[in-house]
Amino acid sequence: MRALIAEDDPVSRCMLKAFLSKADYEVVVATDGLEAWALLQQPDAPRLVILDWMMPGLDGIQICRQVRQRAAASLCA
Repeated sequence: MRALIAEDDPVSRCMLKAFLSKADYEVVVATDGLEAWALLQQPDAPRLVILDWMMPGLDGIQICRQVRQRAAASLCA
């Protein structure tokens, strides 16, 4: 399973990546919210996402809102 880590702090990002890799996840990393959002819009987007609360570009809360809006829009289509 693929997992996305969106974290701007390099130490935290490295620790999370090591932990998930040991649990046999294929880890994809983003260093800011805009990069994370771009990865989440791809057809093969990771199903597990770990978001930092505050990041450059978009913060974790904004990304959650956009994911929910996109999901709601796809249900109505």
